[in-house]
Amino acid sequence: MKATVTASLLNVRLKPSLEGAVIGMLPKGAVVDVLSVQNGWAAVPLQVSGVDLRFGLNQSDRPVSVFVSATWLEFESEPLPEPGQPTHTTFKLGIHAMTNSTVAFEEARRGCKFFLCMDNFAGASQLKRAHPDAVVMVRRFFAHGVVPSVEQIINGLEGATDKNLIYTGLNEADQLGQDGNDLRRRAQIDLEVARRIKQGSGATYAAGTFSMGCPDFTNPETCQIIRELYAPAYNSGLIAFDMHLYSPNPQHIDQPNEWKWFERRWEFLFTRCGFDPTVRAIYCSECGLDQSGVGGFRAHGYSQEKFRDWCDKYIRLQSAPLVVDGKSYPSPIIGGAIFQASDHDRWQGYEISNYLPTLRQFYGGLPLRVAPEELPRASRKPATQRQKPAVA
Repeated sequence: MKATVTASLLNVRLKPSLEGAVIGMLPKGAVVDVLSVQNGWAAVPLQVSGVDLRFGLNQSDRPVSVFVSATWLEFESEPLPEPGQPTHTTFKLGIHAMTNSTVAFEEARRGCKFFLCMDNFAGASQLKRAHPDAVVMVRRFFAHGVVPSVEQIINGLEGATDKNLIYTGLNEADQLGQDGNDLRRRAQIDLEVARRIKQGSGATYAAGTFSMGCPDFTNPETCQIIRELYAPAYNSGLIAFDMHLYSPNPQHIDQPNEWKWFERRWEFLFTRCGFDPTVRAIYCSECGLDQSGVGGFRAHGYSQEKFRDWCDKYIRLQSAPLVVDGKSYPSPIIGGAIFQASDHDRWQGYEISNYLPTLRQFYGGLPLRVAPEELPRASRKPATQRQKPAVA
């Protein structure tokens, strides 16, 4: 298995531990053959381009392999399912219905299996009862700039009494930031809300609900907070996790080496933050297209065919396996709700009513294309990151 170095400079050690002597450094972008991975350390051959042997090692002292931290390696991904070929996809693409039960019920009748309903908990429960195989997420709009207490969140969720719904709490950065001390406070609120809900109805609480491109996974402090607070709760089943996973511009869906920064940003939870890749509990309460200063599909004037192309590629990229330390796992993300399908005023540039006939083609999985175009395979090229000192 090959992997690419993502740190600016990655220490190469004689032993798989921080106590191992540093014998060289690998530059960002170096490609290495990984022989094995154990306890977060990757064994690589001694003959790696860019390794600068030091300390006067004699020929007889040279080991067969040396070690680098697997945290700073990006392993090869498996090829994505290709258009035009029979394939099993796990990702459910659905709609953010806002408060509109009518559109939610209509699309459920037409086969939609994933929803976000806002401020309409009775309607959400009715929707779930009528369509038990659908995933129904719910949220309450909380006033911006004021951090609600745990009690206020529970009350806002009307007690979170329906064990069949997926509940969310704080939305994006509306009340708190998403890094540093704000992230720590946010996590503490999330975990207490999750405990209250689990002890009450036993329903699922999806923590996080981070904005597009957030939090900052290039910041070691951010990763440490998530590893310390969120990861144990996710791995034990106390929480699921929610992220907003938009394409930031029309071109991004065709840039596989950039997907992990937006559409598949959840990957960092597993590669840098200690989430268990065997646990499948990632949700996306908002997705679609969101270009700053422009808006969504409607604001960009997408044709039905261009929207269809985005849906096709988005389902494929979200269904592609997760690779952690060189091992492949089924994608942990359940589904995503395209924002949004009912508000014709404030969010007009994101309104997708005109695209629903096309979206309906994907409710039951991926339709085969008559004349498929080749979808780019996952690139081995690392995405641009902030420069860091030598690590591990």
